[in-house]
Amino acid sequence: MPVALALAGGLAVLLLALIVTLSGSPLVVARTNGVPADQPILEARGAAACQAGEFVPRGTSGIRLTFVADAGPRVSVSLLAGGRRLASGTTASGWTAGAVTVAVPRLAQALPEATLCFKFAHSAETVQMGGATTSPAAAAHSSSKPLPGRFTVEYMRPGPTSWWSLATTVAHHFGLGRAPAGTWVAWLVLLLMLSAVALACHLVLRELQ
Repeated sequence: MPVALALAGGLAVLLLALIVTLSGSPLVVARTNGVPADQPILEARGAAACQAGEFVPRGTSGIRLTFVADAGPRVSVSLLAGGRRLASGTTASGWTAGAVTVAVPRLAQALPEATLCFKFAHSAETVQMGGATTSPAAAAHSSSKPLPGRFTVEYMRPGPTSWWSLATTVAHHFGLGRAPAGTWVAWLVLLLMLSAVALACHLVLRELQ
């Protein structure tokens, strides 16, 4: 009986976590700073820089920067306005994508003239940051020295829909590019996963009771 209760409790916690997660909204782009990621404006194994003149929209809860690395280091960002730090956040190391999103506390109001600062920890490999060439007056600065240009920024906030409403769309995309292809592929995988969980629970109960 204790084994069954412990197993049921664990499954209930997992189910509750899944429901809470899927009830949330995926992040969408609220605004960009209009700088294309045409070329690397910074290549280093560890660096920090700040960029003034950023308009941060209300509701921002994530800041996406364009970094390229095979196994990226820890990245931190800060938003400053009027000499005060208004929001900051950090994402852990180990990311591999070209776009890195750092979560920050949701902003209650827009920041029309903010300074965005970032820092990434020392890495075993060179990390590239995407942006575009500008004049020295408009460029970002690292250690009081201008970079070749400005870096690309996307400001993210929760979308109007939850993950539940996107389930069919996600299933459709999951089934693309396969032979045979179709939305049914996602539901088949889900059924197999649930079957594996049920089989594992059965074996645990049989062996431990």
